[in-house]
Amino acid sequence: GAVWGVYQVRGSWPTSVPVFDAVLMAFASFRITRLLVYDKIARWFRELFADTQEVEEGSAYYIEVRPLGAGLRHTIYDLLQCPWCIGIWGGLVVVFVYLVFPWGWLVVFFLALAGMGSLLQVVANALGWHAENLKLDAKEKDRDLRL
Repeated sequence: GAVWGVYQVRGSWPTSVPVFDAVLMAFASFRITRLLVYDKIARWFRELFADTQEVEEGSAYYIEVRPLGAGLRHTIYDLLQCPWCIGIWGGLVVVFVYLVFPWGWLVVFFLALAGMGSLLQVVANALGWHAENLKLDAKEKDRDLRL
């Protein structure tokens, strides 16, 4: 439907997109994917399709999340847990907005900046965790050598 909508609005099929804009759309899709699948701010939306229960185990509490029912709600729950699935649909939305609406480029640009920031944060966290693991490994080897 989205592809047909692009054709109807533009009067023709798109034949090319500038490389810079394609990169922006990739980062925008990445940001939408992270937002819907992982970010805490969108948890309320994911939980619309889930059965959440607070479970007590000993002195600890945790939240158990399971798909709610069957059919469409279960399918949407599964979809919202899958970054590859959301990436495809998020990409479709980004391309549709970019191609159909005059203000679409600005939205894609904003999401791309947020996506790049998110990616940089993920990389910085990964480097920090790697450095911390190397430090712990070095301490453990040092302790083993002393024994």
